[in-house]
Amino acid sequence: MHKTRLFFLIACIVNGFYLILTFIFFYFLDSPLMSIDENDYLSFYHAGLNVLKDLPNLYNSSLSPFPFRYLPLSAYFFTPFSILGLELGYLVFQIFNFSLNILIFYLMYRIIQFYKNVSNDSNFYSKLNTFKDSFDKTENESVLHQYAIFLIMLPQFMNYFLGQINLIVLFFILSSLLFFLKEGIKNNLIGGFLIGLGLSIRPTLILILPFLIVLKYNRETKKLLFNLKTTMIRLLGPTILLLISGIYFLIYPQMFTDFIAVNLTGEYTYTTEGGIEINPSFSLTRIVLIFMDLIRVDINGFLIFIIVTLIFLIPIYYFYIQHSDQPIKLINGYLLGILIMLIVYFDSWPHHLVVLTPFLIFFILINKNFKYYKLFKYLHYLIAILMVIFWGIYYLTYQFFPFNAGGLILLMLLYYCLVVYYVNQVRENI
Repeated sequence: MHKTRLFFLIACIVNGFYLILTFIFFYFLDSPLMSIDENDYLSFYHAGLNVLKDLPNLYNSSLSPFPFRYLPLSAYFFTPFSILGLELGYLVFQIFNFSLNILIFYLMYRIIQFYKNVSNDSNFYSKLNTFKDSFDKTENESVLHQYAIFLIMLPQFMNYFLGQINLIVLFFILSSLLFFLKEGIKNNLIGGFLIGLGLSIRPTLILILPFLIVLKYNRETKKLLFNLKTTMIRLLGPTILLLISGIYFLIYPQMFTDFIAVNLTGEYTYTTEGGIEINPSFSLTRIVLIFMDLIRVDINGFLIFIIVTLIFLIPIYYFYIQHSDQPIKLINGYLLGILIMLIVYFDSWPHHLVVLTPFLIFFILINKNFKYYKLFKYLHYLIAILMVIFWGIYYLTYQFFPFNAGGLILLMLLYYCLVVYYVNQVRENI
């Protein structure tokens, strides 16, 4: 067996082992790390029931060990699992998650195949006509290798272990990207509703939406070229789904108040007896808030979030809109939106990297001539391993250094690489 296919097979086995280990902890062990009473899945389980029986209390954090953070419509998605009961529902939910990895691989293949067919990149994969070619053609071993990295990465284990939903979110946003790449009114409309579903489950991904706007800056005429029709069609789906959630909030104002409290105030951390805030989030916003807490400065968390978001969004978006209208622009737009979200949102955890990684893989596969290609690739590998390790180290060091700085540094280096990439693209087009 070819070594890349062997590595892929090993990655599949390891991913399955992650799931088995998760079941052992959930059903058979009463561990402080994770047990049936200490799992993020409880948030989704209770939400799936509350949306049917006690809708106004959907975001009441006192009724569940973990607050439900997502839009009201997404709670219905978990209802089929919830009505099976906690134990059986968890089993079905995790097997569903595991199965999604196959669909995600297929979507990644289709996106890479689409880029191959429409690009003029002579260095790109010469034989990727069928899904089977991902396995059989030696020219495509880098595709298989990268997907093996995706399966074996430690955040995959954390996603299972914590009963999280990142694979579901990833399925929707990859599906939306594939439809957007195909273009046309129908495809843009379907893509919009798919990303709207993804945003309903993970609202923080709203930072992808600016990169869906069909906007280009013409350096010669110094004018912005804006395609209103395509932009409106793309954003129709998420707009409608957000408006439906808005109706829930209008009917139940307290629900909206609770939603804001769990998502945009930076609350729900906990402290030690000495008053040190414990929150291993690697986001810059969280680190700033912890620092302000240490020096006893009272500051509005939402204001810090907005400021940090603008600092990272505006410069890269300026370069982004100067990029030529190619499929790679949209693919990279998803990467930028997700990366900025991880840097700026209050609570960014290692398992969220499951959503980011396929877009890092796209960048690696498509941009082999990039100046900092090797650095970007090494960062991708480090993120696959170290982000979970940094999360664990935090709990050993928080009493004298309550910041997950290691995780933030890796993301900041990724952001720096992308800034350099876009600066070079702009210079080449002058």
